[in-house]
Amino acid sequence: MKTRKRLGEVLVNQGILSEEMLAKVLSEQRKTNLKFGQYLIRQGIVKEKQILDLLSDQLNIKKYQVNEYPLDFDLIRYIPFDFAQKNQVAPLRIKGNLLEVGTADPLEIKVLDHIEKLTNMEVEPVLCSEMEINQLISSMYGVQSDLGGIMEGLEIETKTEDDTELQESLQITSLQDQAGEALVVRLTNSIFAQAVRSKASDIHISPRHNTVQLRYRIDGKLIEMPSPPKSVFLSVIARIKILANMDITVSRVPQDGRFTMKTENKEINVRVSSLPTIHGENLVLRLLDMSAGIYTLDSLGMDAQDMAKIESMCQKPYGMILSTGPTGSGKSTSLYAILNAINKPDINIITLEDPVEYRVNDIRQVQLNTKAGMTFASGLRSILRQDPDVIMVGEIRDAETASVAVQAAQTGHRLLSTVHTNDSAGVITRFIDMGIEPFLIASVLIVSFAQRLVRTVCPYCRESYRPSDKALADFGITSREAENANFQRGKGCTQCNNTGYKGRTGVFEVLAIDEAIQDMIVNQRSSPEITRAAVAAGKLKTLQKDAANKVMKGITTLEEAVAAVMS
Repeated sequence: MKTRKRLGEVLVNQGILSEEMLAKVLSEQRKTNLKFGQYLIRQGIVKEKQILDLLSDQLNIKKYQVNEYPLDFDLIRYIPFDFAQKNQVAPLRIKGNLLEVGTADPLEIKVLDHIEKLTNMEVEPVLCSEMEINQLISSMYGVQSDLGGIMEGLEIETKTEDDTELQESLQITSLQDQAGEALVVRLTNSIFAQAVRSKASDIHISPRHNTVQLRYRIDGKLIEMPSPPKSVFLSVIARIKILANMDITVSRVPQDGRFTMKTENKEINVRVSSLPTIHGENLVLRLLDMSAGIYTLDSLGMDAQDMAKIESMCQKPYGMILSTGPTGSGKSTSLYAILNAINKPDINIITLEDPVEYRVNDIRQVQLNTKAGMTFASGLRSILRQDPDVIMVGEIRDAETASVAVQAAQTGHRLLSTVHTNDSAGVITRFIDMGIEPFLIASVLIVSFAQRLVRTVCPYCRESYRPSDKALADFGITSREAENANFQRGKGCTQCNNTGYKGRTGVFEVLAIDEAIQDMIVNQRSSPEITRAAVAAGKLKTLQKDAANKVMKGITTLEEAVAAVMS
């Protein structure tokens, strides 16, 4: 293999670093355990994408594409796990006598030479980001390292011309047996374990014509991961369906199931949904960490003024507290934060949920069971006979549940629930649409708050920036406000999967119901009219305004705020 320039020389030649800067950086880097490229990225001197693009262009090395390289577990016999982990390399594909190897540092000639001697094959490096190489090693060796580098693949007779025929060609008994084989069990467990480590909320397993797409939803965004081989796809699907107590003989009808797993000292409730597609069953798995701690009000991202409104309304002996927003906006989390704030030994709190997302001591939590006739409406009627002080209903989605909820609030109970509307005033219109009289809404509704989730700027790679004046103006941020703002964005690093974001926080719009708003409800004024009146009176800060404040404080970016509240 030809001798190549070192990364520092390449950066100097391209004018990215000066000779003096290179000498200084090398001196500092030698004091750490980081490689030169890692040190540059960690210190924010050079972006990882910049290095990857430069190396790809200068050395004519192709970059890793997840779709081009489906995982082939048979390849791990060529590179031992310890060597792969120590040198950050992973085997990707064999073409004749050519072995393609993923690496974050193609300038480590000694490592590539060693692989050539080890395999007696020609080695061609494929450029990976640090995140990609870690994911590859985790996916391939995390499942297989205990097998001593040797694996027996599953032999499944298939008909490649048609995926529907492929499913029908397999005997169910055989598929069930394969689902219990060591390889399939370990592969499935690896998918779960990696999702938990990545703090993913959902796992998407989607069949394609010749491959399988594996994606994790992290901080609200789908991130593509190295995919399992299509040869074991059916067995992995069968394994998950068996765990979820679903019918593996049925593949042309949607199914739902659930199970609980324990991994890394966490108890995870998994909800499974299958959907037949032209290439096979598409699975989506929702992961709910049952052992996660309950949020407090001050950890949600609510400002002091809005939090004071909520705390004040929670002290009232009866009435409805409603959280609204789209699916996945953190409504249930916020309600649990409120419950946590008012949970005392002298208060009887009962919840009715589908499913129970958090387990809390001293709160009676009830799981919905529609098959047994336990709906939100019927369950709520039963709860009222349990002498509750506070009731939390997972969602008000129909007229019957809304009617019983209003009756509960009228009869001296505090009732918390969620509704699907766009803003805080929209819940009023929604209840009227469900047949609830306006005067009843005005008498029981004490506070309604809308919310969204925005990704927060990664603390490890944050940097100052200035959005364009037009973008700021379009979002309602004046030039005077912008002068004193602290705009921040993430450059992208290994800590945040190169997204520039790590974690999420809430954006809120809290509408406390006072006499003026009660009059507007009784007079059936529209939700936009109510919103405008509350804003004009200084009693309401809109979702957009709260998001703008978080942008100016450097908590999130303008782009993220726009996507959250204006889409």
